[in-house]
Amino acid sequence: MKVWDLEKEFDEFLVYAIGGREKKRQNTRSVVEKVRDRLLAKGEEALIEFSTKWDGWPETLDLKLTQKEIISEASKISKRDLAIIRGMIKNVRDFHRKQGWRKRTYKRKGLVVYEESVPVEKALVYVPGGTAPYPSSLIMGVVPAQLAGVSEVMVTTPAKNGKINPYILAAANLLGLNDIYRMGGAQAIYAFSYGIGGIPKVDMIVGPGNAYVEEAKRDVYGRVGIDMLAGPTELIILCTEPFSPEAVAWDLFSQTEHDEMATVGLFSPSREHLYNALKAIENHMASNPRREIIEKALKENSYFVFYREAKNAIKAINLIAPEHMELIGDEKVEKDILYPGIIYLGPHTPVAMGDYYIGTNHILPTGGAGRFAAGLSVNTFTKRKAVVKIEKGFLNRYGHKAIRLSEIEGLFAHGESIKVRKELANEA
Repeated sequence: MKVWDLEKEFDEFLVYAIGGREKKRQNTRSVVEKVRDRLLAKGEEALIEFSTKWDGWPETLDLKLTQKEIISEASKISKRDLAIIRGMIKNVRDFHRKQGWRKRTYKRKGLVVYEESVPVEKALVYVPGGTAPYPSSLIMGVVPAQLAGVSEVMVTTPAKNGKINPYILAAANLLGLNDIYRMGGAQAIYAFSYGIGGIPKVDMIVGPGNAYVEEAKRDVYGRVGIDMLAGPTELIILCTEPFSPEAVAWDLFSQTEHDEMATVGLFSPSREHLYNALKAIENHMASNPRREIIEKALKENSYFVFYREAKNAIKAINLIAPEHMELIGDEKVEKDILYPGIIYLGPHTPVAMGDYYIGTNHILPTGGAGRFAAGLSVNTFTKRKAVVKIEKGFLNRYGHKAIRLSEIEGLFAHGESIKVRKELANEA
């Protein structure tokens, strides 16, 4: 794997790191469009067809699980593991509990504006499940929705051979969920966006997924709300001084084992450190059960970057805006790092702890979306509601100025609307 020299190859490196994202999007766009078109033409028949083909269903199954199925599968989990899942739910709930927009009243003479937040009515939490089960992602998506007051929270996840992993169903059962569906991929995103067959149309879709799920979410935005573009995972580790090559290797493995399209990078001011990390990766690769996925991700989507000045590394990282970032070494530079989805600080804060047990949300923006979006929160599931009331005095004081603005913009009816209201107010 190449070691980039940042100061000498800054522009070329950014073309590699950022340009590769758009190439992936182009490759997936045509695939998801075909899925969408077939679903719109064939409806629920196509959903069953896709599940049979891609998830290996042995027979036709109902897309929605019964309560009996949920409880039966959830009962397979040991009490010890249930206690751990409960602990994660508590940590996530505790962290998110005080999030949310605050009520606000804005007043001027003759004017009052009330602002508050209202939850969306129906939300879908997409839980990945193609190559591994993710009860953690279910918890990360559902808990903020419930705290926001969403009245109908639904979950969908791929069902390999028609079965959903019992840990996912155990987490769902602990959260009191009843609306669980067995389907994944782009087809699930389209089904809940359009309301195909017996699948309800929702108002909001949240949750991470592979590149096809991400592209489908991009396509349906506007028909439904989405949390963010949360595709294949990303991690950049910035070391301002050499740090354990073994720890670095395992942190990089922890993200590349998700998906062969995962992207990881290591920045270091020491070439020796970079090569030691590459050696540790080679030494520990064989002990990974998901070795094939990790090897492909590292080969195709990783970068190792030597830098001389930390300001140049920070500039590059801010432009890339990775989903996750670890900063190990000089913690004072954290104030200049603005756009990763989340920053894990110091030698004792691996990204994997954030994935599971800190309580912060691990559904985060990818693909550079961190430059304008933040991670999932209670706010994701709410919208601001505004109520405005003006009195006669305000209308008389400012109405003529608004009428002049309507003249400037050439919108005659705007001005007439204001004139009529002024006349009515002054007749009273």
